[in-house]
Amino acid sequence: MDKLKLWLFDIRFWILVLFLIRLENIDLPPLDEHAWRQTITLGVARNYLEWDANFFHPRTVICDSRGGIQAQEFPLFNYCIFLLWKVFGVHNWCYRLFNLIVASFGLFAFSKIARRLTDEKASLFSTVIFGVSVAFVYARKGMPDVFAVSLVLIGVDWGWRYLEEKKPWQLVPFFLFSALGLLCKMPAACTFALLAVPVLLAPYSARERLKAGLVASLAVAVMALWYFGWVPWAEKEYRFPLFYPQGIKEGWQQLVDMRDDTLSRFYPVALTSTIAFLFFVIGLVTMFRKKNRALILTFAGSTGLLFILMLKAGATFSGHVYYIIPYVPMMSLLAGYGMQQVIKSWVVQIIILIAIATEAIYFHKTDFFIRWQEKKYLKLESITDSVVPKDSRVLVNGRNGSPTMMYFTHRLGWTVDDRMKDSQWLDGENTVGLNYVIIDRSMWKDSLPYPMLYEDNEFRIFKIKKD
Repeated sequence: MDKLKLWLFDIRFWILVLFLIRLENIDLPPLDEHAWRQTITLGVARNYLEWDANFFHPRTVICDSRGGIQAQEFPLFNYCIFLLWKVFGVHNWCYRLFNLIVASFGLFAFSKIARRLTDEKASLFSTVIFGVSVAFVYARKGMPDVFAVSLVLIGVDWGWRYLEEKKPWQLVPFFLFSALGLLCKMPAACTFALLAVPVLLAPYSARERLKAGLVASLAVAVMALWYFGWVPWAEKEYRFPLFYPQGIKEGWQQLVDMRDDTLSRFYPVALTSTIAFLFFVIGLVTMFRKKNRALILTFAGSTGLLFILMLKAGATFSGHVYYIIPYVPMMSLLAGYGMQQVIKSWVVQIIILIAIATEAIYFHKTDFFIRWQEKKYLKLESITDSVVPKDSRVLVNGRNGSPTMMYFTHRLGWTVDDRMKDSQWLDGENTVGLNYVIIDRSMWKDSLPYPMLYEDNEFRIFKIKKD
């Protein structure tokens, strides 16, 4: 019994189990939830591989006749995928496994941070709750959100270690991991608030706290340089923006107008499990009732940063479940704390933890498979190759500007909703490089007044290029 208890209360055991569970269908094509965001990310990685490996030239597949260099997040995640594909070939398991490995190290770093802010058991509960939260599936997607938060968590752990051990070299990984995480996704700054306690409250010398604060500020400055320096320049230079921030007033109004979606990001999306959310509420109340200064400071910092993000993102926050990910470590921390405060029997603790994990994983399970309606895109590249030259620009009728259909043609070009109905516009675009039109018949069933090169129940391909 003692040996079993030792295993069950070892966070490495839980991280390993969560890692192994997520290996199912690890080579799944990016047609699971948020294929839009995955294919735009993977499209950049593939263009690094096939077009231009210049790190500062992240090119989107939706680029019409232009070069397509896009003002986007710091493309570290995309570039790592490119390097993996360069070594192992273009396989979906490369980016999924890579993201999952980094996320697992991030979980371990989070467990050490949580242990410093609470205790060993609360840390275990918090880490498992974080592991099965919304981050559970996004840790194996072609998206940089969990990747960025994981890097920041690793950086924050190194910052704590520096303050505890006072070894100057530890400032280097503290800066590198923190800065890279913040660069990859600016909202990951919400996670950076986990460093507030050792810098502002903990009993470390003023000299070390000042150094840690300066290094943290430098990491934030590097992030600001990219997002408020390079991104505006690239938007002006290349005309391909990815971000559409709102004014504070407009953002607030959008959040209010979409209040149901906004609130759903906190429940049920963030922690996924109803049981876990209940313990979050208990932890939140207990934190204030017991006047736990460390948790209150951390909560205030993370919540304040999240609120700023929400105001600037507006409807984007309300409409995309993954925008809550940077705040999930804070919610998980309070949930684990709440569970530790009210459940004292170790047997009951493990039973509840298993129940939370089972509930959340069951909910996530559908995302390990592709809906049958999406499987048609898996054959689109071979269909396109049969009639369209590899270097030809194409137009696809992807929904709402989604890059997914374009990505699976393995081409570059235009994506529209219904503008292909305008033959005069198509003829005009033909003069700047539009050669072919690929129609998803489930979204538009009519024909076009051009030679049809291919037709089946799902797709049609027309030749616009004049011979």
